[in-house]
Amino acid sequence: MRIALAACTITVLLCMAVRTDGQGKQESPAQALFNLLRENVRADLQRAPRYTCVQTITRTQYLPQYGGKPSACAAIIAARGTLTNTGTLLWHDRLRLDVAVGENSEMFSWAGARQFESNSLDDLTLSGSTGSGDFSGFLGSVFGPDAEGFRYNGEQETSLGRLAAYSFVVPFAKSHYSYRTNNGISRIVPYHGSFYAAPATAQLKRLVVEATEFPSQDICRVTDTMDYSRLKIGSGEFLLPQVSKMVVLYRSGEETLNETKYSGCHEFTGQSTLRFDDPEEPNSAANEAKAALRALPAKTHIRVKVDPPVNSDVAAAGDPITGVVEREVKEKGAVVVRTTDKLHGRVLRLEQTMVPEPRWTVAIRFDSIERDGVEQPIVLKPVDDGDRSPQALRMVGRRMQTPTPRATPSRPPGAGLFILGDAGRLVLDGRFHTEWEVLPAAGTSR
Repeated sequence: MRIALAACTITVLLCMAVRTDGQGKQESPAQALFNLLRENVRADLQRAPRYTCVQTITRTQYLPQYGGKPSACAAIIAARGTLTNTGTLLWHDRLRLDVAVGENSEMFSWAGARQFESNSLDDLTLSGSTGSGDFSGFLGSVFGPDAEGFRYNGEQETSLGRLAAYSFVVPFAKSHYSYRTNNGISRIVPYHGSFYAAPATAQLKRLVVEATEFPSQDICRVTDTMDYSRLKIGSGEFLLPQVSKMVVLYRSGEETLNETKYSGCHEFTGQSTLRFDDPEEPNSAANEAKAALRALPAKTHIRVKVDPPVNSDVAAAGDPITGVVEREVKEKGAVVVRTTDKLHGRVLRLEQTMVPEPRWTVAIRFDSIERDGVEQPIVLKPVDDGDRSPQALRMVGRRMQTPTPRATPSRPPGAGLFILGDAGRLVLDGRFHTEWEVLPAAGTSR
């Protein structure tokens, strides 16, 4: 069935103005532009190769200053529309991930990981809010079989220029949009929205998706805005998001903003695996280093400092981290860990909470040890992690007293979790010391 659109005047290519609907009837310029736009998007989805991009996601939570306390979602949405600023900053973090986009799915990993780890972004991000559909999901639904109720809304001035605007609806029965909050429950919700196209080229420039019907009483509205451009991947150019923003408005009045930027997109041909057991000459220095590192005794304690520094102005969860050994470790008189050895791992959480007092939550996991350029996997557990903030102890009279316990943040498996008090930026460098204990490798009984 042909989708009926309101007939309006629009600037389009001359060839569009004389297109017919296949039954000899001349299409309106708005209908012709829509049909060509949909053809272009579908063609991109069908011929796009598998590719990977780096996602940098900045997530921020605010409390807008309403001046009152609206209770119903409709009142909260209306009140938020009258405010011009975001209000009080409550929490923020940054994530850096690799995403691999296939024909019908997406896979995620921390940036630079040896292999993709999950089909769900939720599995990597243990806090904050996430959504789905930035890449082919929304495009396939809106320009495929799911959307209905299309309307042409005229040409509008946007930050991307003057564009033709259309609106649409995706009912619950056809929706594939899922949303998850901190309670860990994912749900499918219906949505509606709009998209914007360049009239002269019928190229998609922006897609806006809005959902307001949530079974949970916690969420009032989620809005996703995706700005698209054509990028070269392999031998062709394809439609990809440049920036996407997800804004979540909660019944409490709080609001979160997730801004995602994409970079380094390239064709994905397979997964590479870094091997630690490449063959070496029997008596080579590299082979000796591997044997020594593999034989590290269980319960060996390794104290390290961070170098190069991790600066919260630019760093993100997912970034690599290096620990430089501070002092040698001896076992039965023999040196088993040298000061020239290094631990390599990843930052798994880097987030700042502003209330009730400013603090940073940092999670670090080390996965390998390097000696003389030779790297071997290692299993460690933290020895001295925990709350290192000034608020961990408070002076009451002349006695030190532990404050009221705070909720413990989620700990990624195998990671050290550190709470650090700081209202500004955080720098982990040579003054940040951590201690780790060697655990037996899987399958051993050391």
